[in-house]
Amino acid sequence: MILDRNGNGYRWYVVVLLLAIFILSYFDRYILSLLIEPLKKSIDLTDFQVGLLLGPAFSLFHVIVGIPLGWYADRTNRKYLLIAGILIWCAMTTGNGFVTTFLALFLLRLGLGLGEAVVTPASISIISDYFNRTERGRAISIYMAGPYLGAGLAFLAGGFIVSHLESLGQVDWPLIGERAPWQAAFIFVGIPGFLFALMMLTVREPERQGRTGSAQGISVAFKYILKRWRGFGALFVGSSCNFAMIATTLWTVPLFQRVYGWSIAEVGAVTGLFYFTAGPLGTALAVWAQKRFETKYKDASMRLLLLGLLIVIPTSALYPIMPTAELAMVLMFITFIGKSVATAGGPSSMMQITPGEIRGQSMAIFSTVIALVGPLLGLPLIGRAIDATGDPKSIGIVLSAYVLIVGVPAIILLCLGLRHYRAAVHDLEQALKA
Repeated sequence: MILDRNGNGYRWYVVVLLLAIFILSYFDRYILSLLIEPLKKSIDLTDFQVGLLLGPAFSLFHVIVGIPLGWYADRTNRKYLLIAGILIWCAMTTGNGFVTTFLALFLLRLGLGLGEAVVTPASISIISDYFNRTERGRAISIYMAGPYLGAGLAFLAGGFIVSHLESLGQVDWPLIGERAPWQAAFIFVGIPGFLFALMMLTVREPERQGRTGSAQGISVAFKYILKRWRGFGALFVGSSCNFAMIATTLWTVPLFQRVYGWSIAEVGAVTGLFYFTAGPLGTALAVWAQKRFETKYKDASMRLLLLGLLIVIPTSALYPIMPTAELAMVLMFITFIGKSVATAGGPSSMMQITPGEIRGQSMAIFSTVIALVGPLLGLPLIGRAIDATGDPKSIGIVLSAYVLIVGVPAIILLCLGLRHYRAAVHDLEQALKA
C-alpha cells in the first residue's frame, strides 16, 4: 500500500523513518563505549585518550560544521543533505574496523561527527514543516526518543555482538581478512546504515512553514538569538546540562566493569533493557506532560525540560556511588526516564521561539552549544580526573562530582530564565500574526 504523500499517515511515516535514522546514528555513536576495555588493552590507551575518543573526536566537527550545515539546510533540499550525512557517518564507522592506532580512530571519529552533524538540524526542520505549531511538540517528542532507543540498541544488541565476537577471537572474515573482535564490531554496525540512505529517497521535501520572511544569513540567526539571549540562554543551559548527563552514560560500561565486576554482556543487556523501557516511559511521560502544560502555560516545553532535569540530577549523582550494583541500577533506571523527558523538551522549546526561515540554523546553533559541555569538554575531563586519582575504580566518585558541578547551577539558571523564555514565545507569536 502506497501512502498518500499529502495524508496524515505519510507525515507520521516520515517521523518514524527519521526516528529510525536517529536511532542508528546513536547506535554507531555509542558502540565505542562497549569497546573501551578491549581498546585499552589492544592499543594501550589511557582513560584520557578514551575520553578524547568519546568526546572531542566526535563532537569537534559538530561544533565546527554544525552551524554552517544548519545555514545550508535552510536553503537547500534537506533530504539530500541528510542522505549525504548518513553515507559519511556509516563509512567512518565501518572504517574503524580497519585501523589499529589511536590517531586513526580519532580521525575516523571526527568523520563520524561530521556525518552526524546534519541529522538533528535537518530532521527537526523537516518534521516542523510537516506539522503545525499545535502538533509539532508531540511529533518532535516522539522523534527525540531516538537517542534512548539508539543507545539502548547499542548496549543491548551491541553487547551481544561484542561478546559473541570476543568468544570467536581473531577470525578471518570473508572479503575483509582477519579482524580483532572490536574491529569486527565496528564493521557490523556500520554497514546497515547505507540501507537507510536509500530509504530517504521516499521522503518528499516539505514546503517550509512558519516563516516571517525569506531565508536569512547566519548573522541574522545569531542576531535573533542574541536579542532574546535570556530566553535562549536558559534553554541552552538546561539542554546542555541534560546532554552532559547523557554523555556520562558513555562511561557506564567501565563503571560497572571496574566497580561491580560485571561483564560487557551483562552491562550491555541491563543498560540496553533500561533504554528500551525507561526511554519509552520517559517519552510517554513527556507527551502526557506536554499536553497538560500546553493547556496552561506558554512555556510548556521549557517546563518539560525542567521536569526532566529535576529527575535526572539527583539520581545521576547517586547511582555511580551506590554500594551495590542493584541499587545503582534502580537509580539509573529512573535517571533514564528523566533524561528522556528532558530531551523531548529541548528541541520542542527551540522550535517554539524560532521563525521558520532560520529554523535549521537555530537547531545547528542549539546542537553546537549543547555539544560543548558534555561530549566535547566533559568526557575528556572525566577521563583526566580518573587518571589523576591513580585508581580506575574512582570512576564512580568522579562521575558523581561532575553531575553535581554541572547540574545544580543549571537547574537554578533554568528556573530564573523561564519568564524570559515566555517573552521570546510572545515575540514570535506577534511576528507571525503581523
